[in-house]
Amino acid sequence: MKRRATERRSETVPPAGAVPPGTPRWISAELIAKTIRTWQPYYDEPLTPDDAVAMITGVGRLVDVLIRGKD
Repeated sequence: MKRRATERRSETVPPAGAVPPGTPRWISAELIAKTIRTWQPYYDEPLTPDDAVAMITGVGRLVDVLIRGKD
């Protein structure tokens, strides 16, 4: 039987306290979990908290570049 996406997502979300070592302090366990819930449907492999931190910090760097404009 094929599982619905919502069922699959709930199984892959890490526990609320899953914050990898070295993660910037502004990234919370809740933000990591929300990032995984948002992006998991687009990935075949389960996303990890490390994957979520990489996604979050990558977007942060992109925003920094866009804010600076032409240098």
